[in-house]
Amino acid sequence: MRRLLLFFILSTLFFTQYFSFQIIFTSDLHETLVKDGFGPAGLINWLSGKDRSKILVLDGGDLFDLKIQLPFVGDRRPSVLEYIGKVNYDAMVLGNHEYYFSYEWLKAYKKTNKSLIGANVPGLEPFRIFEVDGIKVAVIGLTTIQHLANRIEHSNLPQEPFESLKKVFEVLPEVDYVICLNHLQHESDRRILELFPKVDLVLSGHDHRGPELKKIGNGYLFEAASHHESVYLLDVDPIKKTVTYQKLKLPTDFVMKDYTITSILLVGALIGIFSVLWMFF
Repeated sequence: MRRLLLFFILSTLFFTQYFSFQIIFTSDLHETLVKDGFGPAGLINWLSGKDRSKILVLDGGDLFDLKIQLPFVGDRRPSVLEYIGKVNYDAMVLGNHEYYFSYEWLKAYKKTNKSLIGANVPGLEPFRIFEVDGIKVAVIGLTTIQHLANRIEHSNLPQEPFESLKKVFEVLPEVDYVICLNHLQHESDRRILELFPKVDLVLSGHDHRGPELKKIGNGYLFEAASHHESVYLLDVDPIKKTVTYQKLKLPTDFVMKDYTITSILLVGALIGIFSVLWMFF
């Protein structure tokens, strides 16, 4: 009897450890990677000491921000691209702010950022399947059709998310856990858990209403906050069907490059030179 009890306890401990994994989730950073020495850029060093085979690193969109950016004037996109490369996300989705730039820029970004997925975004993979510590996890990407700027230039806008998700489940192979990585409104996130019982976890940005974790039906909805405080570590136990989270405050020495001051000085110097030339010639 004691041996049987011991076997049961050890088996429970083994499977609990085996069938659990972690997620790093960021969303709506809006180019705020560093503030007062802390921020999402701290993930670069934090992840370097971790076993990435046991962690999924995901982003819910709106990494970029400004509606109008000119080359070398307040343009932080190069620094954000550097951050993306160093963090090496497993999967990311586009937010509406990524549509604030030109069609050519977004086309290049979609081509070079191999982490991007989007079931309702033309030109992107709808989902990816990862094996995390022995568990097959499907991550499906969805992007909002709300607040998209520059609609005239962007001909390939995101499609209706619910129809796109339905099509994914028609071809999705058998997995142990299903995550919807969303940049959608709160009500859309809730409806997904109500209409698609195969979804175990929705990770969402866009509304900046978090951090908030709710159980809806048999699944969970986790919504992010925004900017420099939107970095979370989630623990997922598919056997017990539980999800918990903690917010991470990570130190960093990452430098956001901003050429605005340099550009102002350059323009000022050019104006000065032309003024002198005008006076004497």
